[in-house]
Amino acid sequence: MFQRLNVSRRQWTRALASAKLPPKDATLAKFSFPSATHNVRDLVASGDSWTHCPVTLHGHLHRKPRKLGKRTFAELRDTQGDIIQLHLSPEWTNSEYMELIRRSGTEDSLAVNGLLRRKVTKNADDPPEYEISVSELQILNEGGVDAAQLDNLKHTSPATIPPKFRYLQLRTPFYQNALRTRSKAAHWARKVLVENHGFTEIETPALFKSTPEGAREFLVPTRSPDRFYALPQSPQQYKQMLMSSGFTKYFQIARCFRDEDLRADRQPEFTQIDLEMAFVNHSKKVHAVIDDIIETVWSKVANKPIYKLDADGSIVPVKANRHRDTVPAFTKLTYQEALRKYGIDKPDLRSALEFVNLSEFLRPVNNAEDFGVVEACVLKGVFDPSKKYKVSNALNDPEAYPRRKPIILPIQSEDDALTWWKKFVEKDVLTQTGDFSQLKVLKALNLEPGDVLAFSTRAELSYENPTPLGKFRQLAIEEFPGRWNRPLKPSQGEEITTDYDPKDIFVGTWVIDFPLFSPVEVTENPSDPFPKYSTDRWEATHHPFTMAKIEDYDFLESDIAKVRGEHYDLVINGVEVGGGSRRIHDAELQQYIFESILKINNYEERFGHLLKALSMGCPPHAGIALGFDRLSAMLIGSNSIRDVIAFPKNQSGSDPVVDSPTSVDSATLNEYYIDKLDS
Repeated sequence: MFQRLNVSRRQWTRALASAKLPPKDATLAKFSFPSATHNVRDLVASGDSWTHCPVTLHGHLHRKPRKLGKRTFAELRDTQGDIIQLHLSPEWTNSEYMELIRRSGTEDSLAVNGLLRRKVTKNADDPPEYEISVSELQILNEGGVDAAQLDNLKHTSPATIPPKFRYLQLRTPFYQNALRTRSKAAHWARKVLVENHGFTEIETPALFKSTPEGAREFLVPTRSPDRFYALPQSPQQYKQMLMSSGFTKYFQIARCFRDEDLRADRQPEFTQIDLEMAFVNHSKKVHAVIDDIIETVWSKVANKPIYKLDADGSIVPVKANRHRDTVPAFTKLTYQEALRKYGIDKPDLRSALEFVNLSEFLRPVNNAEDFGVVEACVLKGVFDPSKKYKVSNALNDPEAYPRRKPIILPIQSEDDALTWWKKFVEKDVLTQTGDFSQLKVLKALNLEPGDVLAFSTRAELSYENPTPLGKFRQLAIEEFPGRWNRPLKPSQGEEITTDYDPKDIFVGTWVIDFPLFSPVEVTENPSDPFPKYSTDRWEATHHPFTMAKIEDYDFLESDIAKVRGEHYDLVINGVEVGGGSRRIHDAELQQYIFESILKINNYEERFGHLLKALSMGCPPHAGIALGFDRLSAMLIGSNSIRDVIAFPKNQSGSDPVVDSPTSVDSATLNEYYIDKLDS
């Protein structure tokens, strides 16, 4: 039953501003309204079968109602984010409701009752459109002045709605789709893990202890002196202890916390699809589970295929009907191969751009011992050589590179293609090797007028990630989207093509064989173009619980730099979607890593609980965590995880909706034995 309202908008606003008990009838009417019978999507999909039937819808006024003669038209945006026209006329609408809709405002929430009717179109062949001939309506709450003032942004640029009005922004179609897509992805991931692979969902504590896992932690004080919790950076240690608890397949969609610098793909609190498996004798068992999740999510949520690289370097769809336990979805790429070909451990494989190693012919003059590899990247045919070409700022800006910028040269002529290296030899930047040959260099690079050549140096085993040339490749792909698309082999019977929008193609790969340990960087000047590393201080490349590759075990004692880890990253379109590893389940080996390699003095205090769990018959195990925020952003075509988080923090770590973090009074701080320092 629709409630009649006899209170003006001004009376409501005045009551709200005065903080007095609002008018009884008007207020209680907001809590009594009929249930919705349909949503817009179902009505439109069913078409004429519901025409002239009574329906009740809930939603918001999408635009300010407009009056045309005696009729009034409005737009209802329902709870699914779909829009339908409301048509009010004295022929079927009581004058009370005519007046009510005319004084309503954008973003008012309302319930409407009426008949579904097919709109009259100019051409009989036009697709059918529908509207609601409104017989009754009820305003359930006003949108207010702010919503009205922001109405234009809502329709033209929802992303620019002030962050403090995030709840208004979330009503717009893009953000509605973003969060609903995220929800669907979570549903299908759970379904795959539980129904296809027999996992058990287990929650681990959010109040943990301080342990070194890389990034800074969020500390939580207690009312006991000098006693703190830490919010978990991941459930890593708890899930390993679960493997010692008789649960062979664990997962959770876990909240994680890291107090680190923020950017588009980082938040202080984030979500992972976290899993661990016991009695795992090969990483391919973990890969098979993740392959299944990724394939299913792309198929059921994105409605798109997921791709991999074929043996010839072409892009091919992953076969859905393959035997998942024996045929992997994605090809594997070693860390060294990734750095050698693409200059980064998370390459965008949609692009065919690869590097050419020139070290056989040319060597650097400076830092040749530590950064002796000379490599080049050629951008084929990017300009008209008959005209003078200037390399764009996007590629040439030193600020775009973490340390040193590659040398970038436009090849304007045949002479440039043959002799580009000469001036760098003359300026003591490069020196020729005994195998140098001008023709061999030309053949290796295949340079032609209209090309752009970039070259730089790196270490043989590079800890720079990306390397200077790797960053150049990233910038070039952004500057010339689709220019170097790999050949795409679509479904059987379709022609191979390079003419496609890279945004529509998702190419995955597993990156493996990372260095287990990395030397600690000791560069004194951050602007130094060449980083310096300690030769006797090491840190875990990923985390200290990763197992070494069996064939590299002896190097743990003799040559730490040569030890590769049983770590694996899943990379899609140049984004690290997830990372995991086989773990160390032997307590003695884990203790050796803590004490002799990482030199953690208080490892017993920090990790004694884990060592004890490992020592009590913990089986071999492996696991992974998928970055669920990044995965969700990728599914909606966004580069920012803020788009798929309901209430994200800004780049200063603040929540503008609730204005957190906030200060706390001294009396409360005293309960936690905390003193304020003078600022």
